[in-house]
Amino acid sequence: MDNSMDVWYNSIKNRVSVRKYSEGVSREELRTLRGAAKYMSTDEVRIVVGKREGAFSKLIGGSVSGTDTFAALVSRDKESDYMVGMVGEAFVLECTSMGLGTCWLGMSYNKSVINAAVERGEDESVRCVIAIGHYDEAPRKKRTRKTIFNLTGLDDKAFRSLPDWQQTAVNCARLAPSALNGQPWEFDILSNNNIQIAKIAKNFGYSELDIGIAMLHIEVGAAHCGVLGDWEISDGLPLFTADYSMNE
Repeated sequence: MDNSMDVWYNSIKNRVSVRKYSEGVSREELRTLRGAAKYMSTDEVRIVVGKREGAFSKLIGGSVSGTDTFAALVSRDKESDYMVGMVGEAFVLECTSMGLGTCWLGMSYNKSVINAAVERGEDESVRCVIAIGHYDEAPRKKRTRKTIFNLTGLDDKAFRSLPDWQQTAVNCARLAPSALNGQPWEFDILSNNNIQIAKIAKNFGYSELDIGIAMLHIEVGAAHCGVLGDWEISDGLPLFTADYSMNE
């Protein structure tokens, strides 16, 4: 998984949310996905990849058909939801680079089937599930995105005056998926070396997870411009700060 950031950057524009699949994944693809899941898992969040008949039956809020392949995001508590979003979206972008379709699912999966398939510790729970499979055609309906002005409060001239890495990072975050496309965020440019994400809606209880997805997109966009950095929680909000010493 060398040059992962470049691979994920290209995947951001190619990623589509798929609910109707032509088929699941092959045994070889499943093995590759499990290797990626192991590589991306952290102490806070584990990715468990599996295939189980009925994983997406008896759904609430939509239907997924044509695949029984899933990735379950497992964590110890809801406090890890930023990391769940970041880790899960990295996995989604890796799937996209393999030519696979995915769909984030907060409720639209059979919980009894998934819970039976995923081994968990006493203090762990499945926070979200990602459907995975092949698809013949991309979904026709395109999700609308908020404008740069609505996301940042900056007009076109002011936005274009920002450093390239900030423009690219925000543009990547603008494409981040979220529950029901709620886009529960705004991006505050506090200086030329950072970006902060403000939560503007609870988004059915998934706002922290959604923001974690946007955090990953910001980090990938910055890395594409050769800028690395670190996340911290500042005034209760995620703040990405460029560390130019890491780029030398």
